[in-house]
Amino acid sequence: MSANETYCRTVFVIYYNNTVNQAAELVRKMRLNSGQPLRELARRAKTSAPALVDYEAGRHEPRLSTLQRLAEASGCDLIVELRPRLTPPELRTLAMHEAVVQKLHEDPELVLRKARAQLLVMRNADSENRASVYLRTWSRLLEGPIDELTAVMVSTDQPARDLRQSSPFGGVLSDKERLDVIRRAVVHP
Repeated sequence: MSANETYCRTVFVIYYNNTVNQAAELVRKMRLNSGQPLRELARRAKTSAPALVDYEAGRHEPRLSTLQRLAEASGCDLIVELRPRLTPPELRTLAMHEAVVQKLHEDPELVLRKARAQLLVMRNADSENRASVYLRTWSRLLEGPIDELTAVMVSTDQPARDLRQSSPFGGVLSDKERLDVIRRAVVHP
């Protein structure tokens, strides 16, 4: 085994989109996954160490071809996914959840208490278990780290889009706040 093969690898699931991970975060995770010194990773990816530092600091955005070389050099697969655009109702739901995330950061205890109470109401109303998978997922997220919860709340991937359709955050926003979000979502789709 070579020296580079004796380290313990960490496996990351990395999503490259504008809400979950910036390119800087991808580069950081690839560097950590590689287990290689920065200069060696740069050499293998056919780039420079200062460029990697700039990418990781968010000072420059790497091209897709650079990300592909970095992924290869770090032992990762970079997967580019094409997914349908959010529909107008999905954009409104996303905007609502973004507003809830703001409130969550302001008063986490209040928002989580309201969401847990609403989740209990939803479970009792789901007598045929049609939403049970989503409700269990929300339950797990509400008991976990807030950063994981908020990442899912504002993600644009399909599982998050589906999950938001059974959201326990009803009642967190006032009627005025909800109407403001809807107006903004309609004006700026």
